[in-house]
Amino acid sequence: MIRDILVHLDGSAQDETRIIHAEAIAGHFDAHVTGLFTNIVPTPFIPAADGLAAASILEESRRQAEAAGESQAARLAQRLDTLAMPSELRRFDLFADAVWSAVARQARACDLFVALRPYGADGSSHWPEVVEAALFGSGRGVYLAPPDAPARAFETVLVAWSDTREAAHAVAEAMPLLRLAKQVVVATVDADGPPEEDREEPGADLARHLDRHGVRVELRHVPEWREVSRALLNETEKSGADLAVLGAYGHSRLREWVLGGATRDFLTQCPVPMLMAH
Repeated sequence: MIRDILVHLDGSAQDETRIIHAEAIAGHFDAHVTGLFTNIVPTPFIPAADGLAAASILEESRRQAEAAGESQAARLAQRLDTLAMPSELRRFDLFADAVWSAVARQARACDLFVALRPYGADGSSHWPEVVEAALFGSGRGVYLAPPDAPARAFETVLVAWSDTREAAHAVAEAMPLLRLAKQVVVATVDADGPPEEDREEPGADLARHLDRHGVRVELRHVPEWREVSRALLNETEKSGADLAVLGAYGHSRLREWVLGGATRDFLTQCPVPMLMAH
């Protein structure tokens, strides 16, 4: 069951999309919703040549950022109070380089983290550090909605399946939503061609596992494409999915996460909400 949902908020107009999606999920499970408001304050860097004048300007900027955060927090708290389920707001005034650790720490103590898809097809990015901290630092499932996308009923869910730890973790985190769905499509990409006659079809073991949880699935084998992500994104649209479930792939380099190609493609282009886990 999903009992505790953490939703990222930043004081912008896009908070409404995040809250709508968190509320829709919480409504299915009578879950508690916590808003995580990240308010960025100026980094305390003072050039030696500027001395006290620069320090004074920096302090004023910090006061302005905190005052703006106070006003935004009051508005967000009022919005959360309108939800039909229990809610609260947690406000963090943070330097930019402290966002990763704060988000990862908070997300570890919830059932699901809700945020917006961080990348745009036009090359834009919005809070990628928040999404990557939740994906790679929390151990929890992360639900990502496309910008300005309305909440959808979870009637059809596509599971992008591969025989990996990350995909298995994503399925486990998504199980409550899979059990709500009317149709679950398990899609595998035939990177090695169709299975041999004496070899079990890909995804059959997952189908048995989901069946024991009361989830009926349809297996779909996607013919080999040049890019696995393109094949799965195409299948997501073709199936009319309301939600895509997939593992998040990446590796750490000096505490910076480098996203795998399929993960980055979905975080940039997926037209429907995603539930991802690492």
